[in-house]
Amino acid sequence: MSRYLILLILNIPLIVAALLGILVEYKLGKLSTKKFLFQTSIWLVIFAGLASAQPIYHFLFSNNRTQTEPLSLFDVIQITGIITVLFMANRSRIKVETLERRVQDLHQELSIRLSEKE
Repeated sequence: MSRYLILLILNIPLIVAALLGILVEYKLGKLSTKKFLFQTSIWLVIFAGLASAQPIYHFLFSNNRTQTEPLSLFDVIQITGIITVLFMANRSRIKVETLERRVQDLHQELSIRLSEKE
């Protein structure tokens, strides 16, 4: 099995999960259209980069543009780790934004209640 195929198999679930998460956030109204398109394009660019890694390498190697070895198993694990970190950072950012929104709503409600008592 090709290492490039292993790279795709390991990372496609993360990319699909990220895209589904972004779609759910957008459908729930928690993301603006601009943020939705931006985040979707980032994950699609990551997928395109992974899918085109082998053809790009073969093109560069056949035209003597690079003398590096093909993708090693360590490279596959390293790239998967980087994408996993990006996925977790994206999920953390979404959770922080949700908590900030919730604290802001609670603060606003508390301010209203305090002003009504006076």
